Amino acid sequence: MFAAAVAGQKNPPKPEDVVERAIMAYGSRAVLSTIQHNGVLRGRIRFILPGGVTEGKTTNRFIRKHKLDDDLLMLDLELPSTRFVIGFDGKQTWSVNNGEVQEPSAETVAAFRSAHTHGFEAVLRYKENDGKLEYVSSKQFGPNNELDVVDLTLPDGNRTRYEISRRSGRIIYLEYEDKKTPDATPIKYRLYFKDFRVIQNTLVPYEVQVFRDGSLVEERKLVEVAYSVHLEENAFKVENANKPTEAVVKP
Repeated sequence: MFAAAVAGQKNPPKPEDVVERAIMAYGSRAVLSTIQHNGVLRGRIRFILPGGVTEGKTTNRFIRKHKLDDDLLMLDLELPSTRFVIGFDGKQTWSVNNGEVQEPSAETVAAFRSAHTHGFEAVLRYKENDGKLEYVSSKQFGPNNELDVVDLTLPDGNRTRYEISRRSGRIIYLEYEDKKTPDATPIKYRLYFKDFRVIQNTLVPYEVQVFRDGSLVEERKLVEVAYSVHLEENAFKVENANKPTEAVVKP
């Protein structure tokens, strides 16, 4: 599919080499699988919509399993007039809106799961998830840097394109397409990662910009990152969604 793009390059790198270098830049496979096995990430978010800008706070909690699809996840979103919590407990995706348990719509579930499947961490876990890598091309990024463009395709067919700095091994951009329904026109997402910081021997992008069909729609900024905290798996059950984070996190 991308033979023409690669054919013009002399000795293009192997995609596995590009991604393995990125894994080392983010802390190594061993460090990522132990330090980032679980964590709590707190941040701020801005939604930029035609009707105006809405700002809020986010808390992400996770416990990583061997497979991406089995990870336990919880996103707590606090907006001026709404608190929305959505999570995956290993079996089902659930949601709580302003303290009331609600069954999330199919679109909400798909968007929540898709954001995880297409995250930057997915390519760092390509081996564990039987992902297939394909080298696409390279492109200039600033005066003294190039980006290697690599596609990751998971066994279920989900594909994400990553643009990885040849100089630093950092993932600068990722792209993927999503559909609200099988027959809908695909929506193209592009994420830009910046403000990289070393936290507990791992590399973390503190700022992310989200573009949808070319327009900036979200800005995310982390304010606190804690890995290797003790999280109980039952914290990801819907009945615990209204409890403060501290009630389910032990030092």
